Order: sequence, then C-alpha cells, then structure tokens
Amino acid sequence: MKTLKRILNAIFPFAITLILWRLSAPFWNPCGVLAMVPIFYYSFIVPRPGFIFMALLGCFLVDYSFDTKLFWTSMFAAAYAANYFQTTLRGAVVKADGLWSFMIFMDMCLLILGIGTFFASWRTSALGQTIWLFVLTSGAYFGWVKINKK
Repeated sequence: MKTLKRILNAIFPFAITLILWRLSAPFWNPCGVLAMVPIFYYSFIVPRPGFIFMALLGCFLVDYSFDTKLFWTSMFAAAYAANYFQTTLRGAVVKADGLWSFMIFMDMCLLILGIGTFFASWRTSALGQTIWLFVLTSGAYFGWVKINKK
C-alpha cells in the first residue's frame, strides 16, 4: 500500500498537468490555461525533481492551445531563471504559498496577451476575457494551495 501511494504521489504532478490542459473548456478552462497552476506550484513552490521538463512541455501545450508562438514557454523560462538566479527573491516567491507571485506572473502574461488582442481586434471583450482568466487562474491557485495544505 505504501508503494502504491508513493508511486501515485510521484506521478500526480505530471498527470494533473496533462489532465488540466486536456480538459479545456471555453468558459471554465479556456485553452487549458489551468494547467499553469500545477506547473507554477511544482516548479516554484514545491519543486519536484525532474518536473521542469514537464513544466516546459505543459507550457508548450498551453502555447499550442492559445496559438501563441512560445509565449507561455518564454515567460515561464524567464520567471524560472529569475527565481533561481537570484536567491534573495526566493523568500518573496514562496510567501503566502506563492499566491502573490503566481498572481503577478499570470497578470503580466495575461495583460500582454489581452492588450495585444485588444489592439488587434479593437474589442473590449478581449479585456473582459483577460480579467476573467486572471480571476479564474488566481482562484484555482488559491484552491490548489488550500487542498495541498490539508
């Protein structure tokens, strides 16, 4: 029984990332963006050995769904490099279980995408969708942290 639990615990971050990306829905998980929650959590807050490759694959998959060319992957790589290059920032990243750092990361990414879409289409619905995605991912991250704390 302990062996099975250990195996499931080792597989969980990898599987949940793929599942959240695959279960995309237009309103509740557009383009599989909720996959960024476990990617961020298991890369920055509770680092798992070998997960960085899955995180990069997950970012590639989200890029594929968003039809962006390496946007999420490059933003994740920049955040990952900044986090581990400067060890003095590490305390600020893990403060409040990473909620604030996740919100800043997602806000920067979604603002870039939302403003770009707004100027490309001149529709205010792009800004509304940006706000909705931010609220959705932040709420999902908050719930993720609460569940993992128990």
